[in-house]
Amino acid sequence: MPTDLIFPRLYADLSGGSRFDSVSIPVTLQNFAPPASAFSVSPLTPATQAGFLHLPVGWIGEMHPSPIRMWIFVLQGEMHFEASNGDSHRIAPGSAVLLEDTVGIGHFSKVLGNSPAILAVVRLPENGQK
Repeated sequence: MPTDLIFPRLYADLSGGSRFDSVSIPVTLQNFAPPASAFSVSPLTPATQAGFLHLPVGWIGEMHPSPIRMWIFVLQGEMHFEASNGDSHRIAPGSAVLLEDTVGIGHFSKVLGNSPAILAVVRLPENGQK
């Protein structure tokens, strides 16, 4: 059983550029849904809203900051995210990315392939940036 789940994190550095880092989410074996068997569970964190995004084939998001601090979960299609320093991540179905670059230059993003991207988003409370 894993002890941490690792996801990419996109944030704004002190100079306003965006950078990728990773966020480590600890999980512990718990009886979360008895009588079902125990499984690994992370601490639950506050969220303020949830919703879905549908990005059409060919959609391109020129350099922009994230409009809100949020988790993005890819349900269908594939996305490319590129930080202002040129580092990039390809996000496929079943993957997640934490977007915290709500200030500064932001990031570039686009839909990859021949199908639209359907994303689930969870808005997080605003807080200080690294």
